[in-house]
Amino acid sequence: MCGIAGAFDVERAFFVLHDLLLHLQHRGQESVGIVMDNFTSIKGHGLVKEVLTEKSFIEGHTGIGHVRYSTVGGPEEIQPLVGYTGKGKLAIAHNGTIPDASHRRETFLERGAVFSTTVDSELFLHYVSIAPFEDSLESVLWALQTVPAAYSLLVLNEDFMIGARDPYGYRPLFWGKYDGGYVLASEDSALVVLGASDITEVERGQVIILEKGKSPKIQKLSVDRPGRFCVFEYIYFARPDSNLGGINVHKARFEMGRWLYKEHKIQADIVIPVLDSGLSGALGFSSESGIPMDFGLMRNRYMGRTFIMPTDRKSSVRKKLIPIPEVVKGKDVVLIDDSIVRGSTMGVIVSMLREAGARKVIVGIHSPPVKYPCFYGIDTATRRELIASDHTVEEIRETIGADELFYLSIEGLIKAVGREDVCLACLNGHYDTWVPEVDSGV
Repeated sequence: MCGIAGAFDVERAFFVLHDLLLHLQHRGQESVGIVMDNFTSIKGHGLVKEVLTEKSFIEGHTGIGHVRYSTVGGPEEIQPLVGYTGKGKLAIAHNGTIPDASHRRETFLERGAVFSTTVDSELFLHYVSIAPFEDSLESVLWALQTVPAAYSLLVLNEDFMIGARDPYGYRPLFWGKYDGGYVLASEDSALVVLGASDITEVERGQVIILEKGKSPKIQKLSVDRPGRFCVFEYIYFARPDSNLGGINVHKARFEMGRWLYKEHKIQADIVIPVLDSGLSGALGFSSESGIPMDFGLMRNRYMGRTFIMPTDRKSSVRKKLIPIPEVVKGKDVVLIDDSIVRGSTMGVIVSMLREAGARKVIVGIHSPPVKYPCFYGIDTATRRELIASDHTVEEIRETIGADELFYLSIEGLIKAVGREDVCLACLNGHYDTWVPEVDSGV
């Protein structure tokens, strides 16, 4: 998962991008980069506050930025990417993954194209190069129509900035007015905190065109396909204060917790959230069940998100979460979290609660089992990474060491979120585009 941000025709765009990316830091913690419309750039490994310092300030009124954890390409390949297309120089910041990138890449290589990275996002630059137009703007629009998924994308050159979502609408993007210009970001909460006005969600298949000295233009790509917004944005990725498709993320997770209790009627002495991802769901579960919620785990705020950290997740859990024995000792605990993807994190948490004196540890997950890889922008490219792909619920319970384990159903998830135009491929294996053979990664 990644976060993207753009600032168009504003004062001190560097600091605007800094603030936007800082608010999107939860979407990627491996690297950060910004590129201005004169193609000066700052890129580096680490967090926004470590890379975009006052000493690294670069002048400019327009630029794009990116925070990243890698889905395709190694962590050394930091976005925004910059390339020459034959139609002019372009910079791109991409959230998503092109599922058939390998096949498309081979086609270009057979034609003699040269790639400078292994990142799938570079394909956009190559499609701009071969577009049947001389004009760079028309060429970008053609490239966006040629690659159907999955992207929310910012494209920049000396004359224009484009913000676009693919026709399926897999990944979010918002835009608004700020300081006489315009700003864009993966989540509306980043724009709210900045102080932007007239914040609007970019629709699926919509292209926002910002040109210097002109009013914004909106174009529509062909959308003769179903809407498929990533349901994991509601489950885990997005900030609780964000609104996606008009639905508040905290409220959606609260409802997931309520529906989890409705489906399973789990009984315990106390509800404990896994911070921070399980907090909204735990509040909903507690509200529906009447079981009091307490903070039996405290979080080290200086640790990152364990799912997004690419290595050493198990050791990071013990550094990140600290049990409070006085809260859990001698009690039947129902532990609420958003999901179990690999299983490594939850097993450590259950063990820590037992060490702290919990009499019984029941795990409630306010989403369904993740059984299938995501090819649209989440770091789960093979089934071997997913514990639910080849384990029953009972086998997962034994693996994590819980006394009981309950998941929310897909039907309950849809009711909780309140929309049906969501991508459930990681839950039910139904993909709307060509994807690599799923079983080949087992």
